[in-house]
Amino acid sequence: MQNHRRVIFLFVFLLYYVTGRGQSDYINLGNKQYQLLDRLDIRTKNDTLLGFTDVKPYSRKKVTERVLWIDSLDKKGELPFALTNVDRYNIRCLLSDNWEWAGGYQGMTTRKPLLGVFYQQPGALYAVNVPDFKLVINPVLNLQYGHTNDGTGSIFVNTRGITLRGNIANKVGFYTVLTDNQERDPAYVRDFVTKHDAVPGAGFYKAYNKNGYDYFDARGGISFNAAKYFDIQFAYDKLFIGNGFRSLFLSDFSNNFLFLRISTRIWKFDYENIFSQTIGPFPPFAQDGKRDIRPQNYMMIHHLSLQATRWLNLGFYENIMEDGKNGLQLAYLNPVIFYRSVEQQLGAAGKANIGFEVKANVARSVQLYGQLLINEFVTKEVFHYSRGNYANKQGLQLGVKYIDALHIKNLDLQAEANFVRPYTYTNYDSITNFNHYNQPLAHPLGANFREFIGLARYQPLPKLYLTAKLMHHLQGLDSAGVNMGSDISRSYDTRPRDYGFYIGTGTPVNSTMASLAVSWELFENLFLDWNATYRTYNVKDQPKSNTFFYTFGIRMNIQPREFNF
Repeated sequence: MQNHRRVIFLFVFLLYYVTGRGQSDYINLGNKQYQLLDRLDIRTKNDTLLGFTDVKPYSRKKVTERVLWIDSLDKKGELPFALTNVDRYNIRCLLSDNWEWAGGYQGMTTRKPLLGVFYQQPGALYAVNVPDFKLVINPVLNLQYGHTNDGTGSIFVNTRGITLRGNIANKVGFYTVLTDNQERDPAYVRDFVTKHDAVPGAGFYKAYNKNGYDYFDARGGISFNAAKYFDIQFAYDKLFIGNGFRSLFLSDFSNNFLFLRISTRIWKFDYENIFSQTIGPFPPFAQDGKRDIRPQNYMMIHHLSLQATRWLNLGFYENIMEDGKNGLQLAYLNPVIFYRSVEQQLGAAGKANIGFEVKANVARSVQLYGQLLINEFVTKEVFHYSRGNYANKQGLQLGVKYIDALHIKNLDLQAEANFVRPYTYTNYDSITNFNHYNQPLAHPLGANFREFIGLARYQPLPKLYLTAKLMHHLQGLDSAGVNMGSDISRSYDTRPRDYGFYIGTGTPVNSTMASLAVSWELFENLFLDWNATYRTYNVKDQPKSNTFFYTFGIRMNIQPREFNF
């Protein structure tokens, strides 16, 4: 209890020293604006602000002000690179959606607001813009219906909700997103729910009709600026670290969690401190409906980005997951200390990871990126890698992005490969494995896999979005209940031996997923969607499994609901 009081005191102390500098909320993950920001990062070859892309979400204020500056240079003919007409349209949309930080930008306005009150800006149902207070309120809607051939029959998503954001006196930003959801998913998604007792990307649920789920999702937070170089966010939401489609460090695949994020940006450095509370492993609910408080863990992260040259960005990452039964250890609040040293001094049993990142923007059209995760490093085993020791627990990501590919404007291609060895992300006690709410915090497949991804995003017209995905992975599954290193909810002490572990060891499964999504934007952030997906999942010596499903519907102010695993 004393630890919690000290943390609260620290937070209040920081809040007290908020300066008069403007502060905003953050652009929600999955927003269409991220594709434009990705393109601008590559075009500028690592802009001094847009170049720091590793930790998401981004500050709405800082991004908007930088895009506004790029727009002004474009209008003056002073940009060192060319924008397409679709880029210019997307810039106008971004500045219009983030009007409170766009300095009165008039690129896109509603000619005739609804009832003279609503949609005075195309991206805001209702807005307040008075001295010392700004507010944007929008509805959230996702109504999708479709069919699958796996015996489920009809599938659907029914999401309704509200989102609001704003700031007070240009000092404190705030936001919240509230949605009520019902859905019926393909069989492979329901298998995931049964195994993990959690809806992918969410968490707690109730049964809904036949094979359906009912769950409530609430996200929100506040943010402020403490001195010139420090931004602080306190939220219950998700984070993503990396430049790829996947992340081997921290992804947005699992449920929301509580975190305090301190961002320091000065000179060529961007330094992130993240202190968070996660949900440890828990058993399924009892049939009588009684619930116990879920076990709590604490996850701390340091992430440093260095703009080494104009075109090269380097990153260093470390994290530790600690069992929450002894409370938050205040030594971990030190923003510059090496976590493994603290863990050893405390005698703690947590799990530490370190990692390295690289991002290189070349020729104003290509980005190379990668991650190296080290969950454990035993020198003698690394130098004898072919022996396949279980302690070689590492992951590697390699990727490339190519914008305006083949000289086709706004055709963006991406290729990515991910390799994660058996038992990566696991600890001997399983309590501090890299999980949250029984779901992986990094890659949705867990461990013991190699994966290849191809993406194509094409915006031939300002309001037409086409996305094609092709993903293939090989994974080694547990064999007859024996832990072969893919299930990151299990202790590595349950392994059957010490040597002979390679990617795919166990019962091999080959899976391929191909999908095509088409979206037409009727009105700002209001989309008509159509999606078709074909998935194979073939386990050795078992009947082949092929699934085809499609959905169509309408979506407003929310990202598509996808199951990319």
